[in-house]
Formats: sequence, structure tokens, C-alpha cells
Amino acid sequence: MNDGEKPSRRLATDVVDKLVEAGLLRSGRRNALIDKIAAGGMKTGDWKLEIELASTKGDAA
Repeated sequence: MNDGEKPSRRLATDVVDKLVEAGLLRSGRRNALIDKIAAGGMKTGDWKLEIELASTKGDAA
């Protein structure tokens, strides 16, 4: 974490990276998801959609 990075962004980055590694999120959406999670904008439906897309389309962006 750099000095200007907010804790919420650091946590979002750690979570997204782990979920990408596990194949539950698409790597091509990494930065957008980090931004959305850090801003508190991810809703239940968003999570379900992202996981479904990752599982049905593999690692496609």
C-alpha cells in the first residue's frame, strides 16, 4: 500500500486479487471491481453476476 492509498481500496484490492486467483472473478474486470468495491457500490446482484460470468466464461474479460 502506498502512503496515499485508502484502507478501503487496499482491502478491495486484496479481496479482488484473491477472488481472481480462485477463478471467481474475471481478471479483465479487476480494476473496475476494485473501484466499485472501494466506493461501496457492489450490491448482491453485482456479486452474483460477476461470479456467474467468471464461472461460465472462464477468464474472458
